[in-house]
Amino acid sequence: MISPEKITEIRQRASIVEVISDYVTLKKAGRNHMGLCPFHGEKTPSFTVSEEKGIYHCFGCHAGGSVFNFLMQYDHLTFPEAVERVAKRYGIVIERSERSRGTGAGDREYLYRINERAAANYQKILFHHPEGRKALEYLTSRGVDEAAAHKFVLGYAPQGGSGLVQLLRQENVAMDDALRLGLLGQRTPRQYHEKFFARLIFPIANPAGKIVAFGGRVLDNALPKYLNSSETPLFHKGATLYGLYQAKEGIRKSDRVVVVEGYLDVIALAQHEISYSVATLGTALTVDHIRLLSRYTKNVIALFDGDDAGQKAAARSFEVFVEAGLLGRAAFLPKQDDPDTFVRRHGKARLEAILDKAVPLADFFFLWLERRYGKSLEGKSQIAAEVSRVLGKLNNPLEVDLLVRRAVDLLGIREETLRRRASAPVAARTAQNTPPAPSSSPRQDKAERLLIGAMLRSPKVIEQVAMDQEAREGFSSEWAPAVDAILNEWQNHQNIEVARLSETLAAEVASEMARLALETEGLTDDVCGKMAADCLARLKRKHINAQKRDERLKIRVAEEQKDENAKRERILEWQDLVRKERQLDHRKLEPKTPVR
Repeated sequence: MISPEKITEIRQRASIVEVISDYVTLKKAGRNHMGLCPFHGEKTPSFTVSEEKGIYHCFGCHAGGSVFNFLMQYDHLTFPEAVERVAKRYGIVIERSERSRGTGAGDREYLYRINERAAANYQKILFHHPEGRKALEYLTSRGVDEAAAHKFVLGYAPQGGSGLVQLLRQENVAMDDALRLGLLGQRTPRQYHEKFFARLIFPIANPAGKIVAFGGRVLDNALPKYLNSSETPLFHKGATLYGLYQAKEGIRKSDRVVVVEGYLDVIALAQHEISYSVATLGTALTVDHIRLLSRYTKNVIALFDGDDAGQKAAARSFEVFVEAGLLGRAAFLPKQDDPDTFVRRHGKARLEAILDKAVPLADFFFLWLERRYGKSLEGKSQIAAEVSRVLGKLNNPLEVDLLVRRAVDLLGIREETLRRRASAPVAARTAQNTPPAPSSSPRQDKAERLLIGAMLRSPKVIEQVAMDQEAREGFSSEWAPAVDAILNEWQNHQNIEVARLSETLAAEVASEMARLALETEGLTDDVCGKMAADCLARLKRKHINAQKRDERLKIRVAEEQKDENAKRERILEWQDLVRKERQLDHRKLEPKTPVR
């Protein structure tokens, strides 16, 4: 666990402009910096970074928060991982308190380091040990140069072992942890052996670059050709993709990703400057794979062999894409080719031409069904049933409509039949997933937002709000946590640091706090005070109205029960609330700052 004091030190030492400039081109704009948002496509910059406040906010997609929030969103890191990333950039050493051996963040970091130590050991043998020569020769024969081997942290586990057991013992690593990670096996209570031997080693990293598992490939024709780590606390095969860490930047720049089958396919494509490829780990594409990729781009191309098995795999993958919420595209290599051999023989341009001609998976799926079942009445009935079954998994009625029309055009099946079968499950899910109406009206929400913005700008407003319990009762459940967080921040630190504050809140609230801090930064204390008075009056009125409704209900209950004493008490309470309401200033809310 990283101490709060260390987190504060790292945040204060870091320049949010410098860190974000590693990912986004920023230009000075007044007291802030602006650039094109990395989280959504835009042509006019709406992404704002404040060095003074240590925050960022996009007025287009509403992403926002501190420097740590940025890295968490951009690189999909956990909070401790983001803090470590910033600390490393600024040469700050993190000393953690003793870890507990559970499943928490500290334990995961400890397991990551065991994997990293094992990877370094395998890599050392590949490049600096006589046993590694034959593995290097094998890589050379496959066209993998040393630069690519270093980029993907390749290694080698000799036939007689890599000395991993002794190494881990020397570094006081518990053997139970190495067993949990699938690095070792156990013959007897005190006798351990390495799981990987006589294999080229491919470390498998998560999107943050942390090594979660290993894959091994034999150098000859022995079986099994490939061996992967078993499932571990860090590694889930159906949710992990090889090469994603190395491909993230290429995916963002090209706004597409190509999914292949093997480690060497990814490496070969990367060597030929196709830097946006990833591979599954001996499994077919899963829903989790597609959802992971959709964080980086919506343009996912699955690259298949051109034989019958490849076409069958492409047809099956359409259903996976549909469940993941994407439609996807499919590209096909000539028969007898794989991405590795094809790109080495024909080059980048030929392979990218194939990718550019990728077909929508929906079209391929419909035509594949027609080839499979034929055009007879019975065949069309089977096709209609299969299409309806898959389209019934779509959550978006518009997509159902578009694909039903496409299926009708391609297959000549009656539209009414497909639409009736496919729309029923979607309608049911849409009804289930319809969110409840917001608890606060837009006008009330504006009062809350303006008041929070004034609190972030002016300590005097914080003191006003702190003393006005009745007005605070008027805050909706969406905004009450933000107000409490500001009051706690002020009580604990006697100042408001929006960057620190944003790290304690949910992502949506943190983003909105960053937005409000930027919108109100030019306001004076006087303007903030007047704006706060208006907002507090409106929130008090809201709270009083809610109390009046409750009292009216209690009066009706007392009347039904013929309880005159209770009725009298409730009427007195209601009259007191009416007097309070009349005492409030009835000025209209006139915001002094534009709320975008």
